[in-house]
Amino acid sequence: MHTRRTILCWLTGTVIGAAWPWRPQLAGAATGGLSYGWDADAVFPTEASVHVAPDGDDAAPGSADQPLRTVQAGVDMLARKQGGSLAIRGGTYREYVSLDSLRGQPGAGFRIHRYAAERVTISAAEILTGWTPCPQDEAATLGLPADANLWVARFDRARLQHAAVAALNLHEAGEWRSIATDRADPSQLDGPSDFRSFHEAEFVLDAEDKILAIRDPRLIGVPAAWMAQVPIQLYHAPNVVSTDPGAGFDPATGTLLLADQTRRVQRTGKAPQMRYALVNYGPALRPGHWMARDEGATIAVYFQPSSTDNLAQGVEISLRSVCVDLENATHVELAGIEAVRASGDDRLSGICIRRQGGGKPGEGLTLTQCRAGENFTLGGRGYGAIYLRQARRITVRNCSVGPARNAYGLFLSDCEDADLRALHITGVSKSPARFYGLQRAVLAFSLFEDSAFDAHANKFNFYEGCDTVLVYGVRCRRVGGYATYQEASRIHFAFCELDCAPLSQNRALVSQNRGTDSDQGGADGSGDPVSGTTFHYWNNSLLADRRHPDDANSMQLGPPDNSQRHAVHNNILHGGGFSAIYLEGADPSRETRSHNFYTGFSHWQTLRRGWKLAQGEGVMPIGGRPRHEGIDMRPTIAAELAPLFPGFSDWDHDIDGTPVDWNKPPIGCTAGV
Repeated sequence: MHTRRTILCWLTGTVIGAAWPWRPQLAGAATGGLSYGWDADAVFPTEASVHVAPDGDDAAPGSADQPLRTVQAGVDMLARKQGGSLAIRGGTYREYVSLDSLRGQPGAGFRIHRYAAERVTISAAEILTGWTPCPQDEAATLGLPADANLWVARFDRARLQHAAVAALNLHEAGEWRSIATDRADPSQLDGPSDFRSFHEAEFVLDAEDKILAIRDPRLIGVPAAWMAQVPIQLYHAPNVVSTDPGAGFDPATGTLLLADQTRRVQRTGKAPQMRYALVNYGPALRPGHWMARDEGATIAVYFQPSSTDNLAQGVEISLRSVCVDLENATHVELAGIEAVRASGDDRLSGICIRRQGGGKPGEGLTLTQCRAGENFTLGGRGYGAIYLRQARRITVRNCSVGPARNAYGLFLSDCEDADLRALHITGVSKSPARFYGLQRAVLAFSLFEDSAFDAHANKFNFYEGCDTVLVYGVRCRRVGGYATYQEASRIHFAFCELDCAPLSQNRALVSQNRGTDSDQGGADGSGDPVSGTTFHYWNNSLLADRRHPDDANSMQLGPPDNSQRHAVHNNILHGGGFSAIYLEGADPSRETRSHNFYTGFSHWQTLRRGWKLAQGEGVMPIGGRPRHEGIDMRPTIAAELAPLFPGFSDWDHDIDGTPVDWNKPPIGCTAGV
């Protein structure tokens, strides 16, 4: 059995000795809490096979006293050595780095790490200089405000590798600046896809509810030149916001023609929800915002800075779509590295650390004490700050993700044997974590916060074939949506703290295993969960949003038309209102539950559906404490769960890393309650 000190050492290391592999040391013990994410001051080895430094030379031998200059040159030299480590001296490396040449073997892999505690950043951004005051006639042509603080700079279009003019992801003095965006609520310009702040308008629909055009009387008479190169953000079914480049504009009627006419209108009941916004729109430019125009050979950027002092060296624009590309690398570890400010206009761009997949599965990929974020995807729903596809034996520990705008945080697709622990994901507009086809994985002792504030975003998702996943000790704070799984099997939740989000039906945890069609995925290929499998939920605290407690209902499980079972014990579950936790028609004979406490009116079903409180269950006020102990979960863990997750050994710790006394079992996610 691990002690509290042991688990803290394992989760929260800050010092890395010269010997490898890395072993975390104790941190944060004085406060008695866990440490999530990367440690910017962590110390790594200074000895390595190859060295890189900002003042190096790519023609040098790559030694400590004669380092190379670029990370890519260091990677290429490391590949020629067929093993070893690369130490990177502190600095910002503005380059695209491919690790495709690193094909390690078990026990003979490659390690890329920072030198000692020197901060290493691989950035997709470049400094933009050459700012001059914008001529008034030029500003008038674009509908820009006549302002003495309006500046313009130009750069060669060939430098823009992602080709998305509206996705420059501009930063001023380290702070993200929004592109000029026309919304109904100007105070919400920096919320990438918050549809509530969008303009309402008339949508021109075809017979199949597809949106052909948008008609808004307030645009009547607007010069067509103002609408050139102005993408349209469109709120549409299924409750998502997408970006359309536009196909034309009629000033006489204020009509915007869409380039993609396949999207259907979003409806609430029968009522259509018609909302849109304009991006890169000159009249919407405000202080601290920017817009851009493609002039053919050059791109012009118009900007109202917060301080003109920043124009000399303090403005950066993202020119590359990826920072570090793993490609077909195997048995590679990244340690202590920052990868930031990737940008683009499709799902596979705007990714800081990427494995796109398509070849042989990547194997033995490890991220330790890394940070990825400050990325942007114009089209919405970008695949994430970290995106790994078709990989196995993955380890991601003590990593920080975010902010990520119009994108997910961590996205794994078709991966196997993943160990994800001590993560800190924050400031992500879409879901902090999203998983497709994930097999045999642990997501543990992690903190997600201030994320999922866009349309169609959730706390985290397990979709289409995910099977055998343990979610243990995950805490969500101010994260929208709900944790959910769909066409998945054996997804287990323990010692998690999830709150109900008002914008997502006030649910904290939702089963969406609702289809049995063969085209809906499913861990066994049928769309149905693997026959006879059980979903275990124990010692979770699924809490109400105190602003809307009567509307909240922390769990929604079901449905009746597949073979899944649920075992629910020792949880604190909010059930405000009279909405049922189980969908109508669920079969009580397939469920096992006891020792749960509820903080609202509904329990598992209304009495007319035959549901009532089970053994050891009770009701308490919001913020109250259970009146008695829970049930000892050790027999179930030993018999059913531990064999599925042989690499996880911390079954006797709560969400804070505190040892659990199973002789006095707690109810909820903390051993002290």
